[in-house]
Amino acid sequence: MLYGIKGVTLVEKSIARFPDAPTERGTKHLLELIEAKREGFGAGVFFVIQREDAKFFSPNDAMDQDFGKALRAAARAGVDIFAYRCKVKPDSIELAEIVKICLA
Repeated sequence: MLYGIKGVTLVEKSIARFPDAPTERGTKHLLELIEAKREGFGAGVFFVIQREDAKFFSPNDAMDQDFGKALRAAARAGVDIFAYRCKVKPDSIELAEIVKICLA
């Protein structure tokens, strides 16, 4: 099983968004996960939302449209996509709840 992990810090109106800056590297990672899935491997991407005020997750198309396209292609290819918000404290971070993913 191959996984990519992305840290998310941008939240707008309860929607966590990734990326907060253009990310050719992030898009490349998604394309590699799609290829791994096509080759028969398990593959997924895990978005760790480092904020407690997120209720949803969505790709930030306004910042990087290519990443959004790649994430939607990954979903269509069967790559697992997870998003969890976290409880963040000065000395720790822990996963709290799963967040609904909106790709539309």
